[in-house]
Amino acid sequence: MRFATIFVILVSLVYSQEISFSMNSMEPPKTEMFYSREFPKAGDTLYLKVTVPQGWKINSNRVPEDFLVPSSIEAIAKGIVFDSVLWSKPIVEHNELLNMDLLLLRDTFTVALPIKFIEDNYNPYDAKLKFTYQACSKICLPPKTIEIYFNPALQKKKVEPQIKEKSSLPIYILLAFIGGLLLNAMPCVLPILFLKIFDLVKKTGESKRNMLKWGLATASGICFSFFVIALIISGLRLTGNAVGWGFQFQHPTYTAAMVLCLAIFALNLWGVFEIWMPGNVLNVWEKRTKEGGFRGAFAYGILLVLLSTPCSAPFLGTAIGFAFTATTVELFAVFAAVAIGLSFPYIILSVFPQWTKKLPRPGDWMLILKQFLGFPLLLTVAWLFWIFYRQTGPESALRLGLLLCTAGFFAWLSGILAKPGKPWLRFVLLWLVFILIYVFSWTLWVDPQIHDMSAEEIALENPEWILFSQKKLDSLQGEGIAVWVNGSAEWCITCKMNEKVVFENEEVKELFEKKKIVRMRADYTNSNHDALTFFEKYGREGVPFDLFLSSRGETILLPELLTVDGVVEILALE
Repeated sequence: MRFATIFVILVSLVYSQEISFSMNSMEPPKTEMFYSREFPKAGDTLYLKVTVPQGWKINSNRVPEDFLVPSSIEAIAKGIVFDSVLWSKPIVEHNELLNMDLLLLRDTFTVALPIKFIEDNYNPYDAKLKFTYQACSKICLPPKTIEIYFNPALQKKKVEPQIKEKSSLPIYILLAFIGGLLLNAMPCVLPILFLKIFDLVKKTGESKRNMLKWGLATASGICFSFFVIALIISGLRLTGNAVGWGFQFQHPTYTAAMVLCLAIFALNLWGVFEIWMPGNVLNVWEKRTKEGGFRGAFAYGILLVLLSTPCSAPFLGTAIGFAFTATTVELFAVFAAVAIGLSFPYIILSVFPQWTKKLPRPGDWMLILKQFLGFPLLLTVAWLFWIFYRQTGPESALRLGLLLCTAGFFAWLSGILAKPGKPWLRFVLLWLVFILIYVFSWTLWVDPQIHDMSAEEIALENPEWILFSQKKLDSLQGEGIAVWVNGSAEWCITCKMNEKVVFENEEVKELFEKKKIVRMRADYTNSNHDALTFFEKYGREGVPFDLFLSSRGETILLPELLTVDGVVEILALE
């Protein structure tokens, strides 16, 4: 009986529309199509902005009864595959004539069409949309379908973003060199930089040839390390795995190994134990050291790279982002530029050894300096231990702490039982026992489990931030809400500096609240495929990452190092 009544009402509504006056007809809604960025790629979004005439509404994509026609969009674009359409949240309005709640859209709303796949060199501005809607005011009109095209001026664009980027290879190499040079000033590199200066002071007065060997050995260690990293990344890209800059710090095994190595290194600087070689081997080693210390300088270069990769210095993120999406040859070229930039100060000092004459002469003060340099390393140990704690939780961190104490005990024992002059076999056996204890303890006892921050934990620590989600982001943008996406990691010192200096600034916080801008955080402390995929859309391969998406669909990618004035200026545009 209810269906018959509804059918009669529907027929009468359609009939009344056919004989109605002009006041019961609706002009087609105003529409505007635009992409999330000018040259879209897979993972970007096509937006349709719809403005319904005043006093009218249209059905949402969901309807309460089958006789009503839901709004729908059909995308016609050769070479482009779209994902499911994301609609704005409808309003619920009760219709007394039909005696039911209708799900309606009115005024201005935005529909999002995520891009799943796009062919190379295809012009996305040739796309069109078929938009079907049913308008309702006092009555509901028959459904209509309109076709929506891009502005003809946009259709003439030839979209070749990859070719455009390749032509800028020299610029990216220059940025990579500057970024590598600035890595020397990053806090995570500073302890090793102090050690290199200390080593340099000891070499004051040596021949120019020996100084040059020392500088080239350090540069060789740096270049070798970056070559290995580039080789690993190339291999991982072939397997389809997502990797980003500083990705090794996302693995607790690596972090724990660095904690133990640097702690043992600090104990060595404090004189708790000595690392030494027996008999002729020691003599040969000392001879090589006097000739230029190739092996030691080479090892320093490697350690420098191991600690520098979590620091995305200014200019470096853009260059690395390009390298991860470029050809293999270009990837190696960019990483080589970073290596040269990082090793540049050591090469310059070795080429111009006379500059070292301004440094103090060797003396008893060097022992004090050597011991002092253990404290910066200890600070680095504390920082890495904190990262491990954030990655795995308190229980695994406590167990790593016990292993750290065990390492300290073996270092102390080595200083007593296996110091220089004692049988060298003792030294080997002591540290072999510790390595076995470490390996078995790690596998059978520590066994760290990755702990990803949940939405609740992020909300508890940072109430003003929500957890990043591509679907949530598209939904917010579909509703015309401005969003700030921040990519951060516990091991990223630049990220932490941005958070402390910029995001905790009162003026910035007030602007976020005043403009009602949603703050969304993508945590990259551990491996996060969704976050990395989002970063890659905008040419970045790691953190820090900051992107502002306005309520009008405009996107602004910010530099790695933020300033209060720069962020305030961008927020004021909303």
